[in-house]
Amino acid sequence: MDVRPLAVFTALITACGDKGTVHARDAVPTALEPTVLVAEAAMDALQQRLAARLQGAVAEGGTQAAVSVCHDEAPVIAKAVADEHAVALGRTSHKLRSPDNAPRPWLEPFVDRAMTEPLAGPMVVDLGDRVGVVRPLFVLGPCLQCHGDSSHVASDVAAAIARTYPEDRAIGFAEGELRGFLWAEAPRPSAGG
Repeated sequence: MDVRPLAVFTALITACGDKGTVHARDAVPTALEPTVLVAEAAMDALQQRLAARLQGAVAEGGTQAAVSVCHDEAPVIAKAVADEHAVALGRTSHKLRSPDNAPRPWLEPFVDRAMTEPLAGPMVVDLGDRVGVVRPLFVLGPCLQCHGDSSHVASDVAAAIARTYPEDRAIGFAEGELRGFLWAEAPRPSAGG
């Protein structure tokens, strides 16, 4: 049995302290399951819409167009999906491209451990009146066009990233590596219904 995920799980429970109890996705208490499903549906919708939009932008205008989509459209897409599902929703990373994606306090233990003990799967955090779900995002081959090392990032794309994200740290990734996290916070139903 691989004890590493258990060590990460234990460390996260300790690190979250009063922020909430952390559960592996496959060990979520029954009472939290409906709220987790709401959060996951929102995360799935965001991932699907953003991927479709990025693929369309690349097909229409090349990789450089994807930089504009991430900067201008991704926040709008995330807000629309969040509103539709009545959740808070976003992306974050240990290597941010946009400071607007800085982690919320309950996400900090996951982000802090991203380089040394990355999560292999989703985790759930009981936040009291809300439930947080965090899912690791891994680098796929096409991601390297904007997030890979300099040998994978074309000069026009690198220039667009530098103009759009002057404090960019989201480069130098390899395929399969942890890129960051998708997260959602869903409100728990009130006890009165």
